[in-house]
Amino acid sequence: MINIEKIRQKVEKQRNLILSKIRRLKKDDPFANEDRSIIEEPGTDAQSLFSHEQVAVFEGKLKNDLNEIEKALTKIKKGTYGICDNCGKKIDEKRLEVKPQAIYCLSCEKKLESKAGS
Repeated sequence: MINIEKIRQKVEKQRNLILSKIRRLKKDDPFANEDRSIIEEPGTDAQSLFSHEQVAVFEGKLKNDLNEIEKALTKIKKGTYGICDNCGKKIDEKRLEVKPQAIYCLSCEKKLESKAGS
């Protein structure tokens, strides 16, 4: 039997950690801290752009994770936690223990990942 309260606490802890990482990334983004109209030294702009792109990619990944977490918390509130968003079947408890923010069963997750990779 799934302990919903324990999972809710774990998912909320993950959400807070991700929000903290996103805030830290925004502080580290060179484009967030500089006036882009002024280039002081040739070559530094390329490094800033590269750093900005790295931050943007990582921030995108964190936002995707945050989106999954928010969906899981909504499902907990609605009483639909542990049900696959794709096929409507129960998500295996072992999967939820490993990835409590899972919104898809393993079978549907694999199908969606293979479609995304194509």
